[in-house]
Parts: sequence; C-alpha cells; structure tokens
Amino acid sequence: MKLRKFFVFGFICLLTLSLSSCRRSLGYATLLWDCPEHNIQDGTLLKLYYKSNITHTYIVGVPGTRDKFNLPFWQVTKPSSKKKAVKAFEPYLEYIHQYAKIKVDGLPVREEPVNTARQVYRLHKDEIVKVLFKGNGQDVMIGKNKKLPGDWLCVLTEGGSKGWCFSYNLSLFETDAEGKVIGGEIEEKQISNDDTLLNQILEAKWYPDYYARLLNDNTIDLETMKLSFGFDTGIKSGKVAVNLPEKYHSASYAGADMIRDNTYTLIATPFTIIIKNKDNITVNYSGHDGTQEAYSFITLSDDIDLDEILEKERDRRNNLMEELYKVTSFDSQNYGQLVFNSGRTFTWNGFSLLVPSVVPSSAKGRGTVSIKYLLGKDLRANYDGVLTFKFDGDAEEINFLYKLSNDGLNLETLDEMCFKNNFAITRSSNPTVLFFNK
Repeated sequence: MKLRKFFVFGFICLLTLSLSSCRRSLGYATLLWDCPEHNIQDGTLLKLYYKSNITHTYIVGVPGTRDKFNLPFWQVTKPSSKKKAVKAFEPYLEYIHQYAKIKVDGLPVREEPVNTARQVYRLHKDEIVKVLFKGNGQDVMIGKNKKLPGDWLCVLTEGGSKGWCFSYNLSLFETDAEGKVIGGEIEEKQISNDDTLLNQILEAKWYPDYYARLLNDNTIDLETMKLSFGFDTGIKSGKVAVNLPEKYHSASYAGADMIRDNTYTLIATPFTIIIKNKDNITVNYSGHDGTQEAYSFITLSDDIDLDEILEKERDRRNNLMEELYKVTSFDSQNYGQLVFNSGRTFTWNGFSLLVPSVVPSSAKGRGTVSIKYLLGKDLRANYDGVLTFKFDGDAEEINFLYKLSNDGLNLETLDEMCFKNNFAITRSSNPTVLFFNK
C-alpha cells in the first residue's frame, strides 16, 4: 500500500513539473515588425511565455533579459523551437528592417502576386507597411505590350493583414532600432504653424452633433452621451479616433495635410476632416473594404460642464429609484408581489398570469431593474418614466411605462416599436396594464 502511494505521488509530481514547464514557455518566434518602445527590430528572436486567445496576444521576452511584454499574434512568426524559429526567418532576411510608404490611395493588397487576385486589404495613401520578401508573380502591364517596372512584394500591415503589393506604388525605406528612418528618405508632412484655424480644430474637444439637440431639450441620454464619445484628432493623444455608440475607428496620428480649402487629410490614416466653421466639422472615414462613412461633430461652449450635467442626470434617476425603494412592497391580486431592493434589484412573486405573453417562462422571480430609457414629450405628462426589468434566467429586457402615486404603482408594457433612439415615444397599441397597491 505504501509503495503504491509512493508511485502515485511520484506520478503527480512528474505531471506537475511537466505542466509547469509548458506554462513557462510556448517556444520561440521572430519579430516581424519593429518594436521601438522596447528597442528591438524585426528579426529579433523572442521567447513566448503565454498566449491569450481573448486579446490575441503573446507575453514575450528577449532571450537573455528579464523584460516581458505583450505583442499581438500578427507581429511575430508562428511559435516553434529556437532552431526552427531562426530557420523560419531566413526568407525575410533580404528585406530585414525594410518598410514601405504607400504612394496612392486605395492600393490593394492581394491574396496572390497576380493583379487580378482577390483583395485582402485596401491601403491608404502614406500608410506604412512592412516588406517581408519578394515573390515571383504575374507581370503588371501598361497597355498591351509594356511592362510596369517593379516587383511583387509580400507585405504586412500594421493591423496584421498580409498579402502582395506591386512595388511600383511603394516608397521603400529602412529603419533603425528606435524606429527612425535611416537616410531620411521619408519625410512626414506636418501642419504649418501659420494655419491658425486648423490648429484650433486639432486642439479642440469634439462631441457628436446630436449632443446639441439633447442638451437643448434637456433630455440627457446616458446611453448615448458619454464623456468619451466624440472625435479625437490625435494631436495630444497620438491616436486619431472616432468613438460613437457601437462604432469605433482609430489610427496613429502623423500630422495633417491640406488637400483643398478647409479640407485636410490626417496623414497615413483613413480620416479626412472637412471644416465647416470653428465649432462644426465633418469627419469622413474610408473603410478598407471601400465603404465611406461621414460623422458630424461639434464643440461645446465653455459654460457647459458635460461631466456635471451627466452626474445630475444620474442623480435624478437614482432619486426616482429611491422613491420605489421606500415602499415595503407593491401588491396585486392578479400579478403578485413586487419588491424593489436597493442595489437596483427586485423580487417578484406570483407573476404567472404574465407568462409567457409578457414574462418568459424561463424567468426567475428576481433580477435587476433600472431607468435606462427616457420619455418622449407626448408621454411625460402621464408617466414618471420607463422601468427596465431583467429577470434572472432570461437575457431579454422587459420595459414598462410607470407611474407612482399615493395609491400605488401603475405599470404598462412597452414593445420595441415604442422606442426611437433610446426614447419611449408612444404607448403600445395593445398594452398590458398592471396596478399594484402600496
């Protein structure tokens, strides 16, 4: 018996050592794109310690150092042994430290070195790509008989897309360990100091244009009004970004270049700014698939403290919920007992008559409740607001118009057709009306 326990213990120890050894390293890979913040260039051998399929990153380190940092999957070769990782980089040696700047807007990256091959990416003018290696491909012709000078190059974009570009529309250059251009072949365009209006535009804080309407109507929608929503020109943060509800685009800031009166392209990005006046701009975004999107932004006057306005709206909604918390329970002969608890939770017993027409059969008798939506003008006189219930056991929200009185609580069901832009604008055509006594 003791001998058996000894073998079991030994097996567990060996298994533990084996697993811990696997966790210590995933193998090796070679860097494909410079990482100047860590003073390393493409071609550097890296050790891989951890892989996250959620963030699509590795935790890596340079052999011989203790530093560890995150890198996206696309920035390194596939994990392997040290010997295989070194061997795998050999095809890239001819163009080590070589990058290219795009000469024309909309240049396609193709799946194969053929001018009619499927496009996997569309590049913007002045965008930077990493040159990986040269390939043998189909000649690119000018007319019927003349060949376009150049080579097919396999390139890597800063987002990880990989494919083939013809070198005729590329300006090649080399970088050093700090990411700087060697020889100064590529000159970054910057805004001129005497362009007062553009400087003012780039320095301003930009919000979605619908903020003006919501502020004028004093209808503060916490779902679509946030301090983070708007347009960041990138001059301070280093990142150009459109951040809107369910919409986000970004790119690195490298300056601005006038393309015509009051219209500027943000260099090496898909963004163009059209200046209407000092307080209004339109931002055009060109997607890699050729789609075009336009967004309007405004500035707010200095006397508007958006942070304070949003805080007041949160307080208003909290106060409405507090009025519901004060009541021990709301009781209905037909629809059971409803109790609002602090912490935005509720318990509801005896709601079987609402199943399944209003409440799904999977719903438990508890969940969370909030004031998420606003009332339209036509409903404000007769209702206090909209209560949004989420029952445990069901992911769908259930919305009710509500009115709290001295006698009790009125609830009235709302369907999706009653809402527009987070506002309840009309009653349901055939609502279920519930009344609870205090």
